[in-house]
Amino acid sequence: MIELVAVLLILLFLHILASGFELSISPIEIIVWVVGGGALAILGPRLLIKKITEGLMGGSGGRRRGPAADGLSRLRKGDLHGAEILLRHCLKKSPADTEALRGLADVALQRGDVEQYLLLTSQALSKPDALRRSDRVALCHRQADVCLEPLNDPRRAVEALARIELDYPGTTDALRARQRIERILSANAKESS
Repeated sequence: MIELVAVLLILLFLHILASGFELSISPIEIIVWVVGGGALAILGPRLLIKKITEGLMGGSGGRRRGPAADGLSRLRKGDLHGAEILLRHCLKKSPADTEALRGLADVALQRGDVEQYLLLTSQALSKPDALRRSDRVALCHRQADVCLEPLNDPRRAVEALARIELDYPGTTDALRARQRIERILSANAKESS
């Protein structure tokens, strides 16, 4: 935004300077003005949108991002090695950073290390006030998914879902967890017989 204002001020100053001294403007100068104005018309809104978006999304122009943000960004781009290095460094500085723990868990899962994923997500879940309720519930369901799919371990899936019932008794989340537990137990009983 500052760049846009600076360019506009320079153009305004040059225009005032040229007209103030009654200088004639050549066709080349007109072309330069039109091209410059067109570039500003195109780039100005883009710069403005970028700055606004950074502010809303926590980029460099807005609120500070969390320490794990760079590692999570690399993870989203598919750079597992770079993400792991940054997230481990973040955890070394701040062992209680659940974002970094969850990021490392996702790295482990993408590499196929299901046990490491479950270990790291359990560590994140062991910090009761570190995650919002919706994040905790989603993470428990995700753990259950991982226990069922790659591991085919319904007992561990039930344990993951039971944590929701224990943490949030009498809630809709607990009811959904109970229903899912019953479906898992029912399917397991059918397979056993």
